[in-house]
Amino acid sequence: MKSNLFIPIFLFSVLLIACSGGGGEDNGGGGPVDPPPTPTPTKAILSSPANNSECLEVDAVNFSWNASENTTSYTLTIKNLLTNQISTTTTTATSAEVTLTKGYPYSWQITSSNSSNTTAKSDKWKFYLSGEALTNYAPFPAELLTPAPDVSVEKGNIELTWSVSDIDEDDSHKFDIYLDQTDASTRIFSNHSTRSKAITLSATGKYYWRIVTIDNHGSNSDSGISSFTVTDW
Repeated sequence: MKSNLFIPIFLFSVLLIACSGGGGEDNGGGGPVDPPPTPTPTKAILSSPANNSECLEVDAVNFSWNASENTTSYTLTIKNLLTNQISTTTTTATSAEVTLTKGYPYSWQITSSNSSNTTAKSDKWKFYLSGEALTNYAPFPAELLTPAPDVSVEKGNIELTWSVSDIDEDDSHKFDIYLDQTDASTRIFSNHSTRSKAITLSATGKYYWRIVTIDNHGSNSDSGISSFTVTDW
């Protein structure tokens, strides 16, 4: 009696395994296949306003750039280099018109984004938005290069470096260097002639510095404050 009962149960089990086993072979036994990654955008190439240029007597500035690959939208970032006010505009086009306050220097940059919110930043260009024509323009605020913002450096010899640009290409420049451990209000060098200065710092802690650029007509601009930390290492 036991052997007769075993045969139907065994056949039923074989049929059940055969019917259920076919489904796992369709996808090779694995889970769902991940979609391919979204390609990273390339950086946009800026067109206008041109770098270190003057925009004269316009109510609104037209910004344009070349299309970048793998991009779904662009964010235009404009910074007033004297007030540090920043405005942004997002568009799917490769141009945008923005009304700005006259008489100020500005920088602008394009951030390209894709559908996965991966981004690529363009170069950063500067221009001066003037009102009436001027015989001389203040230099653009210096760009502080080294030490880079918020880095740590070993105490001892430290080199401060910066860059500067000016619409008036024939102008010469002098630099006042400010540095201290509170608010960069202490002038440590006046009328410095080059765009770097080696200094010695023996006290550890956080330092703040800025550069005031003066052209040969007496016009000037302030870089704004950057900081770095001096350590024993």
